[in-house]
Amino acid sequence: MGDVTLNFDITGHGEPLLLIAGCGQPALAWHLSVVPALVAAGYQVATFDNRGVAPSSSPPSPYSVEGMTADALSLLDRLGWTDPVHVAGHSLGGWIAETLVLDHPGRVRSAALMGSANKPTAWEIAITTVERDVARLDVDLPSLFYATQTLRYLPIADIQNDEVVSTWLSFTADLPVWPNPGRLGQYEAALAWSTDPSRTTRWPEIAVPCLIVAFEHDVDSPPEKARQAAGIIPGCEYQEIAGSGHLGIVTHAEEVADHLIEFFGRH
Repeated sequence: MGDVTLNFDITGHGEPLLLIAGCGQPALAWHLSVVPALVAAGYQVATFDNRGVAPSSSPPSPYSVEGMTADALSLLDRLGWTDPVHVAGHSLGGWIAETLVLDHPGRVRSAALMGSANKPTAWEIAITTVERDVARLDVDLPSLFYATQTLRYLPIADIQNDEVVSTWLSFTADLPVWPNPGRLGQYEAALAWSTDPSRTTRWPEIAVPCLIVAFEHDVDSPPEKARQAAGIIPGCEYQEIAGSGHLGIVTHAEEVADHLIEFFGRH
């Protein structure tokens, strides 16, 4: 992994399955959501913190999706997982999984792309630009600023519910602020990916079995865009999680795990 040291964890026994986290997402989130169900279903699950998220190393920016894909590939080598494995990625992790599928298809048995497979939207580009620019300022803004930023990951009905918002903020507002250079590096990678007009033109090249999991109220990766992607990727399957926002992997973990287990079980 070159100058990048990844913190990783292996849980369970059975067919190998790699989970790739989203932007700023700690690998621990997988263990609080879908890992128990996947392990119970007979998978050996590997999770890891991407570069830029402690305790993995945070080299200076810029980062790229391609570079983070190389990190994931190096982890597979370190684990001795040289045969094709199942892969599931969420958000930025879905882009990494997509790049693995396209550039290293011999290493992927099947892939689930969750909250990630879509042509970029004006909202996605604008909010990621703001996040990149704030990270560039390298100032310590109030924790509540970052906590309110995450509210967009919830369905609009939840954002309009005072109890839900208060509960959410009481948890997230106390979390440590994600420091640079990891924060800047990951947002730079995300923005470069979102503004690259050529990346979605490669979808017809995908030859690995894929499942797209979309979330009904996902503002970052709208279901309409995800369905379009599923129609372009050869043989791609599509599932939509009703009532969920971008963080459906956590808020609707049981349903997400069921879809993953059913799909990977057939491939």
